[in-house]
Amino acid sequence: DATDDDDATDDDDATDDDDATDDDDATDDDDATDDDDATDDDDATDDDDATDDDDSGGDDDDSGGDDDDSAPGDCSTRTGGAMIEVQIAGEDLTFWHEVDTFIDTSITKVGTSNNIASFFSIVVGPDCDVWGFHPPFDQGEWMSSPPFSPHCDASPSTIDANPSGWNPVDGTWCPLSVHVVSVDDRR
Repeated sequence: DATDDDDATDDDDATDDDDATDDDDATDDDDATDDDDATDDDDATDDDDATDDDDSGGDDDDSGGDDDDSAPGDCSTRTGGAMIEVQIAGEDLTFWHEVDTFIDTSITKVGTSNNIASFFSIVVGPDCDVWGFHPPFDQGEWMSSPPFSPHCDASPSTIDANPSGWNPVDGTWCPLSVHVVSVDDRR
């Protein structure tokens, strides 16, 4: 019935809950595996389990302890990609990458200069380096010729000074003179 049950095994109304295992309202959930309210969640759609936290501002509780929009885990122990060290305008940058074609081409470019990289965006926040940004781990390419507009060419220090607004045109980063120092392939 929908009025009120005071026994410990069944509670059908939304206003009175008498046990810790059955809770029919949306504002209070007493079990440890599912939380239906938005106050103990990082967002309004996920639950409080340790494997799923999809908000972009908070902390993802996966084994890497990172946010969903950055690469997983401690840089020194990551696998499934490569640590790539480059110099751009005389400044060192080390970043994690997971796209096979980008990694394979990077390996062929070790020791060479005047390479042109293109990243369709940057991720604000440090990762494997001292800079307050890093290239996305899942996109990027080596270009054979410069882009039509040089607005995307910038040094790491230029981007670091204003990571959110250094390129108001399209957010693309395409450093024009990249020296590939090393590739630590961990695939």
